[in-house]
Amino acid sequence: MFAKETGDPPSIIRFYLLTMARFTIFNLFIFSSLFLNKVKCFVPKLKPARPSLFLSSTSTTLPRISQNDLQELVTNGYVIIPNFLPEHLQESLRQDIQSLRGGDKFKIAKIGQDSTNTLNTDIRVAETCFLGANKLTDVPNPSRSNLYTIFDQLLKDLPQPLDPNLSEFLYAYYPKGGFYRRHRDAIPGSASTLRKFSLLLYLNKDWQENNGGRLRLHMDSGGDFLPESEEANFRDVDPCGGTLVLFESDKLPHEVLDTQAERMAI
Repeated sequence: MFAKETGDPPSIIRFYLLTMARFTIFNLFIFSSLFLNKVKCFVPKLKPARPSLFLSSTSTTLPRISQNDLQELVTNGYVIIPNFLPEHLQESLRQDIQSLRGGDKFKIAKIGQDSTNTLNTDIRVAETCFLGANKLTDVPNPSRSNLYTIFDQLLKDLPQPLDPNLSEFLYAYYPKGGFYRRHRDAIPGSASTLRKFSLLLYLNKDWQENNGGRLRLHMDSGGDFLPESEEANFRDVDPCGGTLVLFESDKLPHEVLDTQAERMAI
């Protein structure tokens, strides 16, 4: 009985097709199971995520002077290094200056050495506060401590390593209208001749050209004054935050030009 009139296939053919269909579905099921199991074997177990580690603002690598900069210092007697001090530390030290000024830790800056140290506002208009591990112990500050660590390393890196116990540092604050006329840091016949290197590290944020207050390094052969027989020869340095200036104390007379904004340095 093929029942051709209805279009139905013979029963044996139906049986064959049904059997093949079931077999195919069974094989697909087995293959799918095996495939999924195999894939599952290659998927690693995810471990709980570790918390991200971020360096704190005080745990960055200490800034150090490079060999190229040291060579320039030896060759020229001075070196200018922009962006030496990280911005976060500049900001902390600016806040420290304001806090110390508010706490009457700053003094009106004088000129001269030893017993000749006197106030002379024709030569210098500024305020200063001496720094050091044994100073300002009643108002500790972690950023100041970081600064001392940086300076300790800097003293070791200089061409002539210096004894931290014989080195002095201070905050220098110049109000609007402040200045420091041409002078030398190591004056013959005074205790200042012990000074070998002078350091200036600026903390001024977003310093503009019209703010004035540049450092002027004099390259002529004079001392506190330009020799009459010579023409002016100098290099000006903008006191931009983070800039480090190093020079041999007995070689370069220098000055701070009149500033039209608050100016902070170390």
